[in-house]
Amino acid sequence: MSARGVQLELRGRLDLGDYAADAAWSPDGRNLVVAGGQGALLWIDATLPDAPAQRLGEHPGGALALAWQGGGRLLASSGQDGEVRLWEPRKREARVIHAAAEWSECLAFSSHGRLLAVGTGRTLRVFDSTGQPLAQPPPQGGVIAALAWRAKTSELAAVGNGGMRLYRLEPQLQVREFAMPGACLTASFSPDGRVLAAGTQDGAVQYWNIAAATQSQLRGYGTKVALTSWSYNSRYLATAADQQIVVWDFTGPGPQERAPQELAAHTARLTQLAFQPQGPLLAAGARDRRITLWRTAQPQQPVDACLLGDEVALLRWSNDGRQLGAADRSGVLSLYALSG
Repeated sequence: MSARGVQLELRGRLDLGDYAADAAWSPDGRNLVVAGGQGALLWIDATLPDAPAQRLGEHPGGALALAWQGGGRLLASSGQDGEVRLWEPRKREARVIHAAAEWSECLAFSSHGRLLAVGTGRTLRVFDSTGQPLAQPPPQGGVIAALAWRAKTSELAAVGNGGMRLYRLEPQLQVREFAMPGACLTASFSPDGRVLAAGTQDGAVQYWNIAAATQSQLRGYGTKVALTSWSYNSRYLATAADQQIVVWDFTGPGPQERAPQELAAHTARLTQLAFQPQGPLLAAGARDRRITLWRTAQPQQPVDACLLGDEVALLRWSNDGRQLGAADRSGVLSLYALSG
């Protein structure tokens, strides 16, 4: 889809009655599941965007995270009840695969869908698609802040306080450790699997070339880098600190040899940042209630923008990049489709 002349067309708006802690699109883009801060798991039919949300289930105390199996039928959820569940949403059935006193705040399915990673405090656990435990490496040095699978592999990065560990799960467990001072807040692999990037607490982007086993930094941010997102073609890494969007170009000589793009349109701290799957668009949301849509080849101004009723709490693209779900802090979910 060309990014020229595109707009975010509002298709429906739903009052969830709850803050959206997380959300995940079904692989076919027909449904969106929202994890509510008070515990409800809400099933939304995107083909009927004005229809009321249905209640799929609940994590007492609050739901935390969701992960949908790519190309598959399973949905993983976690909550403040300490449980991790595997759902078959269309059957409204779930089974508990892990229960603990600590919350599991990080969930991630591998791209081939055979493995589910769960981060609970400092502990990483890996399950197969039936929910059977496969691996539990020794605890990391700090709390796991984010997980990222390397595409088309069984390699998994876990980042947090003290750096990054790269795990190879098949055919047997292997671990590589990349230590660094301070805390990593995000983890995102480039789609080609070449580079892992992490935003850090001390105002930098740390990145690793996995094949070459090299480690570099991008600095110059005034505050912590809490958001990172790769373009579908692995060329651009978008990052955000406070109200600043900075986009680095990883082609040719790499990001350290050229000035980054700075996208300026927000007047308050950015809360969401997401490149379009299979397309050139970048969506951003902030505490100023604005959603902006950018094309990195035309960084002077957004190609479109819209306003929510409260600060932007969540942005999620459907897998085909043609729909965008946006929730504000008051619990209102807006469903957009790209037009033009």
